[in-house]
Amino acid sequence: MNIAFQQSLRQEVPTVYGPIEYRRFREQLENINRLLEDSKIEDNFLSSTIEYDENRCHELPRLKTALRTNILRSLLKNSCRGLSCDIACNQLYQWFIAVDKFGGGVRVPSKSEIDRFEKIWDTTQIEAIIHNLNIALISPEKSMELYFSEDIFDFKTFYADTTCIKSNIHAPVDWLLFRDATRTIVKAIKLIRGRGLISRMPDPNSLLKNMNKLTIAMTQASKVRANKKKKKKIFRKLKKSLKIVEGHGIRYVQLLHTRWNETGWSEKEANLVINRITNITNQVDDAIKIAHTRIISEKKVKNEEKILSLYEDNVHILNRGKFGGAIEYGNNFYLAEQVNGVIADWDFMKGKPKSDTKILQESVKVINARYGLDAIATDRGFSSKTNDKLLEKKGIFNATCPRNVKMLKIKMNNKKFRKMQTRRAQTEARIGIYKGKFIGAKILRKGSYNREFKVLWGILTHNLWVVARKAIDNLEANKTTS
Repeated sequence: MNIAFQQSLRQEVPTVYGPIEYRRFREQLENINRLLEDSKIEDNFLSSTIEYDENRCHELPRLKTALRTNILRSLLKNSCRGLSCDIACNQLYQWFIAVDKFGGGVRVPSKSEIDRFEKIWDTTQIEAIIHNLNIALISPEKSMELYFSEDIFDFKTFYADTTCIKSNIHAPVDWLLFRDATRTIVKAIKLIRGRGLISRMPDPNSLLKNMNKLTIAMTQASKVRANKKKKKKIFRKLKKSLKIVEGHGIRYVQLLHTRWNETGWSEKEANLVINRITNITNQVDDAIKIAHTRIISEKKVKNEEKILSLYEDNVHILNRGKFGGAIEYGNNFYLAEQVNGVIADWDFMKGKPKSDTKILQESVKVINARYGLDAIATDRGFSSKTNDKLLEKKGIFNATCPRNVKMLKIKMNNKKFRKMQTRRAQTEARIGIYKGKFIGAKILRKGSYNREFKVLWGILTHNLWVVARKAIDNLEANKTTS
């Protein structure tokens, strides 16, 4: 059951002559708007959000604005503050997010609202709208209406690969983690002291200055291999300095906890500062222990025991051996696209990265159940005897690149295998487009939960963008033939 709600009377988007780049971008937005409306996925999504409650119909315009703002934000890859200003200045953006109305002024969402818009829906709801769009693309009844072609999108053949979604962290060097910890604690202490709560301690800026000097000295000593004794001497000073800062931080947490009502902060604001300090002090001992093992004891530390960031959770070391950076810090990400580039399956791994062979087993089962799978192509990292048996058992054409060179030569005699492997090379370009255009080289979000939101909104926007471009191409082709 869909809930019908009254559409506001909206202004026509002004015609702008001149730059073809603008006209192309406007055409893309117009086609994305048409896809959302004609496919009914927007109406169904918004109606399900309010649980088909007619008493909540007044929320639908705001939810529509929220959905489209998230799409526009991913498309422009803009910050909340920047997007809010751009929408205020741009009639096309106002039209797309449905805030352009006759009479009165235009109410543009603020930067805080735009940030909240991203988290109105949970991850399962965003995944549902992505799959609903994909299902609409394989409907013969809607193909001409949605993308001006009688040829439906092929969701039987897939091309898959993995990549790293990088976190916004620097290289986890021990003494830089010490510096980060000192900086965070000292800045929080300065906030508390600025509110009138004072406890005896040296000038906070002097603590920062001392840590910066030691960090620079440690970096310079590390450039010369013969400076082991010097490194150990500087490290002991770093450890002593950090423990002093930690002690001041713990004392100010206790002070703020008992006297927060004297600061003018609300209890929630005071707890934010307390948690900021506590998050660091809880990790100081572990950071010192790990650094001591590597620098003083000169022993290796296992990857799972390392602290990669004091601020980010679920960040992993990925040794992918790629050009431009063999070691990457972030989350493993699996992507499966159909022949036109629409992303149909994915896995953003917040926990320990899974092997490519295990990922493929799970993906094949999901894609086969949802769309029906006829063939799949991957690189050699996904190849295994278990996967070969699985694909053979399900009657799926196996275009995974084998690890064995002799087996590869045999498979290359198959025309379909050669064709799919040639097409599979484009999947790396698809990953580059998705990461470069819709989420960025690094996700500027804190916490794996927030990073997953960015990934999902990026997938939805990417798929709408791909279909909109296909619709434009089909429309131009139809005009040419007619």
